[in-house]
Amino acid sequence: MSGYSRKDKLRMRIWNRIEEQEHFHQDVEVVYVLEGTMELKVGENKTDMKPEDILVINANQRHSFQASSDILFVTLSIEYGLLSDIFGSSDLIFWCDSTKDSGERYEKLRKVIKQLINNYMNTNGSIYNFEHIALCYQIMDVLAVNFLIQSSDRGPVKEEDKFEARLASINNYIRANYDQPISMRDLAEKMYLSNGYLSRFFKKNYGMSFAEYLSNVRLHYAVEELLYTDAPITKIAYDNGFASVAVFNKVFRERYRDTPSSFRKNAKNPGTDSEKDNNNEIIKKRLEKFLLSEEHTDDREEKSGIIHIDQSVTKPQPFQPYWNGMINGGTAEDLLRSEVKEHLFLLKEALGFQYVRFWNIFSRALLIDITARETELNFTRLDSILDYLLQIGMKPHIELGQKPKRIHGSVQDVVYMEENTQAFQSLEQWDSVLGSMMHHLIHRYGYQEIDSWRIEIWMNERKEMNPESWEEYFEWFNHSCTTIRRYSKMKIGGCGIRIDYAEDITLAFLQEWKKQEYQPDYLSITSFSYERGEINSDYYAKRSLDNELLLHKIQSVRKMMQGAGMGDLDIYVTEWNMSISDRNYINDSCFKGAYIVKNVLDVYGQVKELGYFHASDHVAEYFDTNALLQGSMGLMTKDNILKPAAFAFDFLNRLYPYCVGHGDNYLISTDEHQTYGIICHNQKKLNYNYYFINEDQIEKEHLWKYFDDRDRLELKFLLQNVENGTYQARIYRINEKNGSILDIWAELDYEKELSREDIKYFRRVCEPKMSMQTYEAKNGKLKLQVSLSANEFAFVKIRLLQDKLK
Repeated sequence: MSGYSRKDKLRMRIWNRIEEQEHFHQDVEVVYVLEGTMELKVGENKTDMKPEDILVINANQRHSFQASSDILFVTLSIEYGLLSDIFGSSDLIFWCDSTKDSGERYEKLRKVIKQLINNYMNTNGSIYNFEHIALCYQIMDVLAVNFLIQSSDRGPVKEEDKFEARLASINNYIRANYDQPISMRDLAEKMYLSNGYLSRFFKKNYGMSFAEYLSNVRLHYAVEELLYTDAPITKIAYDNGFASVAVFNKVFRERYRDTPSSFRKNAKNPGTDSEKDNNNEIIKKRLEKFLLSEEHTDDREEKSGIIHIDQSVTKPQPFQPYWNGMINGGTAEDLLRSEVKEHLFLLKEALGFQYVRFWNIFSRALLIDITARETELNFTRLDSILDYLLQIGMKPHIELGQKPKRIHGSVQDVVYMEENTQAFQSLEQWDSVLGSMMHHLIHRYGYQEIDSWRIEIWMNERKEMNPESWEEYFEWFNHSCTTIRRYSKMKIGGCGIRIDYAEDITLAFLQEWKKQEYQPDYLSITSFSYERGEINSDYYAKRSLDNELLLHKIQSVRKMMQGAGMGDLDIYVTEWNMSISDRNYINDSCFKGAYIVKNVLDVYGQVKELGYFHASDHVAEYFDTNALLQGSMGLMTKDNILKPAAFAFDFLNRLYPYCVGHGDNYLISTDEHQTYGIICHNQKKLNYNYYFINEDQIEKEHLWKYFDDRDRLELKFLLQNVENGTYQARIYRINEKNGSILDIWAELDYEKELSREDIKYFRRVCEPKMSMQTYEAKNGKLKLQVSLSANEFAFVKIRLLQDKLK
């Protein structure tokens, strides 16, 4: 095998065959259906694919398919060794299945594949041209950026399960030694396992014996040499670990129903097979027809940096703010701290949040001993939290559950974690403690007040997608409702659905919930910008590239609620943010403010309430938080300075109660008295530099490199049917030069030891920039233009001057 290297690292084939028997190979294979339908079986999972569906089959996964008679599909086989060399790892997995997911990243992949098909047709199937090579590498780039599950994405959902490590060790050992006379005994000794255990492991997880698997690996490399070298068959057999040419021939014939020499001859001389020629001609004509139809549907216009908005103001629609109904405060223990209380007061005053969501009220930190008798339960510290919230004009949204307190560096790495040491041993104990608390609250605060509060029943995220755990949750939810309803009419919801696993499982969960004695008054969901899934018992969580993820999640859950007969319920997004990391400097940047504005505008009319996660940087303090900023998700720093994220809510609160129009980058509101408020943004998409680095390793000095581009955006508004006259526009902006705490800190060289005067300086300068301009409205038309730099967001207040109103 010395000197051998496969030339086409990515090989494209176009097929119209209707079935293929189960097999596996070392290559990563992309399957893209152009016409017809296909049932693709990968391992034990079956997927129904239709036109435009795309799916990746990872290396060594057993697969087969059955297709309709009109099938036309493309396969792209990527040499695993190339991927392994590029990423410096032999343990790579891709999660790409458009039947279970959608979004712009799939469109990117489809677009490049279609370009590759077009090049294939234009060059009569030649792969030796620069465009073909460039497109192949572009496809691999799109796959790597958008669909690669790196080892850092693997989450320890089942900490006791070492399955993935064992598979990786087996695969690595066989790939390194397949050309040698190895046996299962050798592998068993290498891994310190018994022969019997390893034999059962292979049967269970590979669906074949060790000998069959080893033969398949050897065949894969042997076929590559048959196709791409002129080496003698005898040499190929021995170089790839076969004991003799006879053994090689026997194994080869069983797999390919042909001899190695005949296989090589037919592959190099396809023109001798007239039937194959005819089929190729059929495929060619179908491809030409397919590509011709694509020309009429493909939008090839490039997006410019200018958006024209032509909007009549004659039909305003009332709307209620849905972005400041609730803020996440932290654990109940966090809310005992004076500095956290101060931040809640300041955020209430500045941003108008109405409810504070908190959890873990049954903890020793609150001096509530759940093992004590009912008359000895101490609710003093809980009272102090509730008293303070009511004093500052806020109401409690209490999540009932024993959640761990966590500070994340990244989705897998935890800076700090503390489990709640108190656990309820039975439903009877839960009923008793919950009943005692409700009796106490009614006595202290009264029925009318308590009825305006909210309760949310937590479900452990580790059990959420496990149908065996649903019955337990429903029992606890039903018991909770029974107890609470004896005392109060407060809204009771649950269960913080994540909507980042398979939709069919979530739908089944909601359908089961609909059958229960109690259904929730509202459905709560959580949304962080991650994808979660499972491949071969290997759980992963990777950052999502979907820039409209929140909208897509809400639309998805609304569809499932309709399917479960729960479509009349309100949706509360009780935990919402882009990142779960409290050590990600993106959280402190202008991007975060623009991201908040964008997502709030995206979900206009789709949701009852959004609950930003979370209020204060104080709740994420630890030994490493000795600087001005540490990348926490809070709206306010520990020095009481508002971040760009907070000003996003400030600008949203300035909107008037009637909407006259909205789009991807703007929302226009009015008070119906010739005054208009426009909020707009130029949020940039994050690029591969961001997705290929751990969140807690983001370089605050070079945030610019994590975005797709730095282009400005021009919004040109034409407001129709306004009253003629002179209008004054006040524009408030947050951008990298004005109001951005992270950029101002950069001007001070990220100094850690700041004096009290320095902090006062930050509080003065971390404010929006304001400018004023006048415009004339003629013939009922008012023109104005707003120019936004990268990740800038702004609020524009436009009013008819008073002398014109007299």
